[in-house]
Formats: sequence, C-alpha cells, structure tokens
Amino acid sequence: MNLYEFEGLQLFDKAEIPTPKRVLVNSTEELNKVDFPGPYVAKAQVLSGKRGKSGLIKILDNLDEKEIARLLASSNGRVLIEEKLVAEKEYYLSITYSTKRRQPVILFSEAGGVDIEAVKNVQEFPVDLTLDFSFKKLDPEVNTIVEKLWKVFTQNDARLAEINPLFKTKAGLVAVDAKVILDDDALSRHEDLSFEPRDVIGKKPTEEELAAAEIDKEDHRGSAGSSYMQLEGNIGIIAAGGGGSLVNMDALVALGGEPANYTEHSGNPPREKIEKLTKVVLGKTGLIGCWLVGATANFTDMYETLSGFVDGLRAIKPKPDYPIVIRRGGPRWEEAKAMLEKVKQEEGFDLHIFGPETPMTSTAKTMVELANKYKENKQ
Repeated sequence: MNLYEFEGLQLFDKAEIPTPKRVLVNSTEELNKVDFPGPYVAKAQVLSGKRGKSGLIKILDNLDEKEIARLLASSNGRVLIEEKLVAEKEYYLSITYSTKRRQPVILFSEAGGVDIEAVKNVQEFPVDLTLDFSFKKLDPEVNTIVEKLWKVFTQNDARLAEINPLFKTKAGLVAVDAKVILDDDALSRHEDLSFEPRDVIGKKPTEEELAAAEIDKEDHRGSAGSSYMQLEGNIGIIAAGGGGSLVNMDALVALGGEPANYTEHSGNPPREKIEKLTKVVLGKTGLIGCWLVGATANFTDMYETLSGFVDGLRAIKPKPDYPIVIRRGGPRWEEAKAMLEKVKQEEGFDLHIFGPETPMTSTAKTMVELANKYKENKQ
C-alpha cells in the first residue's frame, strides 16, 4: 500500500522523527485550522511522483484560496499546508528491501530534494538482520534519524521508508516529506493502522473493488480478488495467473473487446472463494459477456475452481443467451469439463468451453464476437 505524504508523516511522528508544523485541509473553508504564520508550502496529496514538476507543490506567502482550491481539485480534495523551513543543507535518506542483496539497505546522499535516480555518490549500507540494529556510520544526528526510520520500516512492515528531502536546519534535522510503502500482505498484522483503502494510483475503491478485497482477507488458501480493478468496459473477466492474464487482456482489447474489470486468481483457491469472485465480477450492470480464461495450471484443481464459478453463475442467474467463454486446463480438467457440459444442459447457460488444446488468446476472438452479437440482440 502506497501511503500519502500526510500518512507517512504520521508514522514519522510516532517514531519521533522531527517533522514540520502542518495542517491537512479538505476545503478552503478549513484554512482557518492553520495556526502558524507563513510563508507556507501547499502540497497536493497524490501518490504520483514529481509533484513539484507537475505544479502540485506551491510556495505561498499567504493562504491564497484560489491557488489552494486549484490544488484541492488536483488531489481528490486533500492539500497539506506546511510551514516553510529554511535548509542549510538537504539530504536524501531511505530504507528499502533489496531483492538483489536479499536484505534491507539504507541509502543516503548529501544531494536531497531530487529524484534518487539522478543522484550520484549514493552511499549504501546493507543491514545484517542477524544482528541487533545499530547505526553509527554517518554524522551522529543523521545516525539518530536512521535508527528512528528503521523503526518505521520494521514496525510497520514497510517495503520503503523514504525522507526526501531531509532538511538540516538551525534547529536540527527535519523530515519535510515522506514516502512510505507498506507490504499489503502484512496489513492484517496492523489493525492499529487505519489508512483508508486505495488502489495503486490513489483513487478511492469502488464497491466491487472493496468486495473483491474482502475475499482473501480471512482466507489465505490461494488468491481470488486481491488483484481486482474496476474498468469501464462491458465484458466481465475472471483470469488466472499474472503474466498470462495481462496477455489475455491485451488480446481482448486488440480485438475491440472492452474489459469491465481486471482480476486474477492463482494458487489453488477453494470453491467458495471463486464463487464470491464470480458474484463480484458478474454483479456489475451492463455486461454483455463473461470470459473465464487462464493457462494450463499445474497445481490448481480445475474441478474445484469451476465448481465455484458455476455456484456463482447459479446465484447471478445470467440470461440463456448471455455468452460465457471458458478456457482452462490442468488437474481434473476432464472432470471439470464434463461437469460444465452437464450444467450447460441442465441450467441452460450459454457456455462455450475450451481446453488446453485451444490457445488462450484465440478464445478472445470468440468472446468478442459472441458479446457483440448479444449486444446487438439486446438493442
């Protein structure tokens, strides 16, 4: 989970890392909450980088309502009003997990305030997790901030804890920005953190996205719903695997299909989880078809998975001419295929069933053609 700057600064406060005076406002009417004098730094709260270059950070001599209203409109209605500090020097400091080293790494540079990719002479300090953490390799004041940032990193199961820039002021070091990314898989261990749900770009999730996220929350047998994004299209997608699901989405779009969502299931999720995911996907109004697609699995029980899909269909009750294209393969596929054929006859669902002998992406053409025909018949 990517945190907004104001959320990251809250974690810094808890760790006793010095931060500027600041007030989060949701409207210009809330500017009366600002109880410290200018000049100010007004920062739009978005998850995208390079805010300064995008005009989303402004230095203001006074609380200019027109300028702040512009920033509010650019940031889903949240702007951080911060005291403007004078820096004698700016540093870059972060702690992240290096997949190359397979251990956390502390990064430090005396050139803060710019993208780390452009910084030269970045010092790297790998952390030996077999030893008690203690940091004595930089200026004593910086060492203290490093040790407090380590608490933020470890106590919150972070993937990244970054201060850029870290100001050196007459009063001491101050973290004037915060970029924190938490490990999604560890959020269940942090009920004390009450950050609102959001997707990777920061928008508030839809009802369907929230419902999908709940599927894996209490049941970690396989995944079904953790990766779910609502889209503007009209073909419901239930994909399997990571790269394969993206390839299939590309194939559908290239043929003129419009996905209603992106989601995937993986591992070996139980029947009830696939049923819940099916209800979420097909619960969206205005759909003209459903495509359940995936590569030939090695460890996924096809009978269990597709039984859950059928349970979801029975709950949704799609119309007899509503096209449903299925392409799967793997353990117990022949049993699953026979079950689907029986359901097709008994329930009257318009199932189009393909196994591993048929390339995944070729069924995208079938899906688009059937969906367009269904759409024409509805008009």
